[in-house]
Amino acid sequence: MYRLKAHINHLLTATNQHGVHSPFVYSFVTRCLYAKPKFEGSKTMGVLLKSIAFFKIKTLDLITENQPIERQIRKEFDLRIGQQKCYDLIYFDEASKVELNAQKNSIHNDSILLIDNIHTTKDRTELWNSLKQNTTVTVSIDLFYCGLLFFRKEQSKEHFKIRI
Repeated sequence: MYRLKAHINHLLTATNQHGVHSPFVYSFVTRCLYAKPKFEGSKTMGVLLKSIAFFKIKTLDLITENQPIERQIRKEFDLRIGQQKCYDLIYFDEASKVELNAQKNSIHNDSILLIDNIHTTKDRTELWNSLKQNTTVTVSIDLFYCGLLFFRKEQSKEHFKIRI
């Protein structure tokens, strides 16, 4: 029941590319998220795979027990997954596994955290809201199914809710 209410709220408050005033986010939404789907799978998997291609991700860490995700990524891309000092993209299958202070040494200015299932329960929504308020996060994008956190120092702090 919570997820249904959260989804309706998201649909009522989210925007598409026309409500985005950040050139970086506008480009990401129009040229990546709204690009014709090339990948099969869940919406989160589509966002993950499209983001890897759009940002030309070289290093990736997967904080998940879901092995099919890694197989799908390896099938589509030639990446270094795990065991790096610093990552371009870190995928979390749930927000409770995210510890931004512990991730500080693993991220850089252009790193992205992609977090799945941010609105499945009230606790996860509250955790997502606290993550996006972190001082190191400059841009957060709530896609309902998943969320993205960016650490771009050249960007002013903004939060976006986008319909996909």
